[in-house]
Order: sequence, then C-alpha cells, then structure tokens
Amino acid sequence: MADLDGLRARYQGIVPGILGAATSGKKILVVTHIDADGLCSGSTVFASLMRKGANVTLRTVPDLDLKTIEQISGAGYDFHIFTDLGSALVSELQAALGERFLVIDHHQISEADMGKPVVVNAWNYGYDGGREACSSAMAYFFSEAVDPANRDLAPLAVVGALADRQDSGEGRSLTGLNRSAMEAARSTGLLAASTDLLFTGRETRPVHEAVALTSTPFLKGLTGSKDAVLAMLHQSGMKLKDGGTWRTISSLSDEEKKGLTEIIAGALGAEEGSTEALAGLFGEIYVLRFEDAFTPLRDAREFGTLLNSCGRMGAAGVGVSICLGDRSQALKDAMKVLAAYRLGINKALEGITSNRSRIEGHGNLVFVNGEGIVDEKLLGPVISILTSSPEFRAKVVIGTAASQGSEVKVSSRVGDSFDGSVNLGAIMREAAEAVQGVGGGHEMAAGAKIPSSAVGTFSKAVEARVLS
Repeated sequence: MADLDGLRARYQGIVPGILGAATSGKKILVVTHIDADGLCSGSTVFASLMRKGANVTLRTVPDLDLKTIEQISGAGYDFHIFTDLGSALVSELQAALGERFLVIDHHQISEADMGKPVVVNAWNYGYDGGREACSSAMAYFFSEAVDPANRDLAPLAVVGALADRQDSGEGRSLTGLNRSAMEAARSTGLLAASTDLLFTGRETRPVHEAVALTSTPFLKGLTGSKDAVLAMLHQSGMKLKDGGTWRTISSLSDEEKKGLTEIIAGALGAEEGSTEALAGLFGEIYVLRFEDAFTPLRDAREFGTLLNSCGRMGAAGVGVSICLGDRSQALKDAMKVLAAYRLGINKALEGITSNRSRIEGHGNLVFVNGEGIVDEKLLGPVISILTSSPEFRAKVVIGTAASQGSEVKVSSRVGDSFDGSVNLGAIMREAAEAVQGVGGGHEMAAGAKIPSSAVGTFSKAVEARVLS
C-alpha cells in the first residue's frame, strides 16, 4: 500500500543531518545517472541543497560500477547522495564509503538492502518503481523536506517520470508518487494537465513532422516517413501553414485534430495493431506554462526527450544546466545535441532493420545485436522504439552494444502487448551476476554490463529465465 506519509517522515528524519553537515562546511557529492530521470533527480537534490548554502557538487555517470565507486571514494567528499542508481550495489557502496552516503532510487532492490538506513527506495513505501515512482519524484519529496519552498522543482519530477515512460495510467497518465509530484507542480501554476493528442513535437514541430517523429505509438508507414506524411496531409486538404509558418499540433482546433486522427486511421487501415495505435494517440499532456511555446521545454515529454539526448550524447552538463534554469546558451547547445541524437537513433534503427541477421528470435524472446552500429548510450532508446513497433510489441527484446574496454552493454524491454510474465530487473541482475557482470532495473525495462567474452553464456541464462 502506498505510503507517502511514511516517505515524508523518512525524509524529515534524514534531512536535518544532511543540512547540518552542509552548513558546517562538509563537502557533499551528488552522483546521478545520465538519462533524463537521472538529470532531473540529481538536479533537484543539488538545487535544494545549494539553496541552503551547501558545498555541493553534482556528477553524472553513465553507469555505477566498482571502478566508479572506487573513484568516488577517493575524491575526498564527506557525504554522497546517489540518485537514480545505486540500488544494485548497496553493499559495495558500504564497503567503500561506510555510512557516508544515501541512495535515493526507484529501481528494484534486494530484501536485504531494502531496510538499510542508507537507502530510500520507492518500493519500500508501497510504490511500483517501474510505473508509479521515478527517481525524480523521489528526489522532489526530498527537496520538499529540505524546504517547502522547493515546490518550484516539482515540474522536474513530471519530466523525469514521462522520460522514464511511467505514464502507464489510463490515457497515458501519471499515477502513484509521480502523480503526487505532478499535483504539487500543478498547484504552483507552473504546470497544466489536460487530455489531447500526444504526438512528439506537438508544440514545436510542423504537423507532418510531429506525426513522423512519433514512435509511441508506432504508426506503420508513417513513423519515420516525413515525406509520406506530408504528401498524405496535402492530399487531404488539411491547412498546414498560417501564411509562411508551419502549423503545429498544439495550434490545431479540436475539429482539425479530429480530422487529423481520421486521416491517420485511413492510412493505417486494418493493419494489425492499428486500433491500439489510434487509441494511443490521445492521452494526458503536461504543459510547462511559463516555458516558451516554441521550445521543447513547453511540453514535458519533449523536455524529457531533450534531456535524454543530452545525457546519451555526452552533454549531460548541458542537460543539468537546463534543469537548473539556463534558457540561453545551454538551450541552444541542447537543440543541436537533440538533432544529432535523433539522427543517431535513426541510423541505428536503419542499420538493425536492414540487416535481419542481427535479429534472432526465440519465440517471444528476441535478441538484437547492435554491436558496431549502435552506440551504447543510444541502445536503450533504440530498443524502446523497437518494442513499440508492431513486429516486436508482443515480445521481450534484449539488445547488446559494445562498451568500453572488453565489456558489452545490454538493454532489455518488454513490449506493451506481451502476454507473459517476466521481471527483467531480476533477470538482468541474476544473468549478469552469473558472468561477473552487473545488472538490474525494473520489471519491464532493465539493463546490464557484462564481459564481452560472456555474451553467449549470458544470453542462454536470459533465455532460460524468460522462456521457462
């Protein structure tokens, strides 16, 4: 049973000690993941402590492993806060840092580590960390305990939750702890929620581009086909420009939105999954009311995509700057990063789908070999898009990509229409540990880092667990 009061009480017990350390000049390090949820949660904790005058530093990492823990332990900080990572390595963190750290997270965690005083995990308070509580929401309630005035940080929790694909309620709404954070954001007037079309780029892109960019839901024949969508809309007679300016989804009238949906329905026809795809076009949207309407920061889902692009493309610092309020140079840099990110994903998808030898099926389980064509930082988004397509939406997809040294990055996802029961977080952890790797995550999405020499053994271990 969800226990928000219990979570708040836990933070109320923890925060005074951290603030005491901060005001006495102790050095605090916040370590967070590079994806959007990590950037939002790390920035939220960092900002809340910085506002209290703390000597605090924020560091982003693509993965937390033993080598990174060793580096952190030797960096001379007095206290460490880990956000959006650390739940799979609590014992290792204790060995290196003693009790001088706190993990604020939402990933699955072992029973042995769940009740440790150095851990605040969503699962321990009755929230499903894969659907109801992202790390950013966990971080927001930490910031609220630091100072109730930090309510202005609540929109970052919404961005992080959406970027982590936790809009799993009816009509793609937020639920659980994420919704509590959303309501806090809405109460400030900074955020508005309503039901509308969910196309990617609904605030910033021409209508035809927004349709073509949308991969959740996957629109067969339209997703990724900008020219085809443009031709289809021209043929329908839809007004696509006001004067010389392209119109966006958000600028369409209700009647025009209905017409657009009917046009898309006609294009999809009776294809398998078309009814489900059409239903997925409408849902709850979250608008950051005081952001510029012509930037990706206006729509919370677009905001999350922008941050993910920064983290995945080696520009996590740019993403942090945006989270902390920079709307000048950082935003300009992020827009360039976003363009490169989309190009990289498109190339990776093309490389995989055009070479079927890279896709190996075992019933409802699919292995995708992205080594040599997918950057490890883009593996997660690529596998997510694949599981949104009709071909893979009823399957479990496991992707691999070369990592640094002699390691391989693994990313796994469960398609929305999969009718079995799996826990990818547990499967990735167990299969990785069996080959001296590290893994973990959520039931529906998880990852691992393993030795390249162990890919075959790892794959067999995964297959045995998924297909059992």
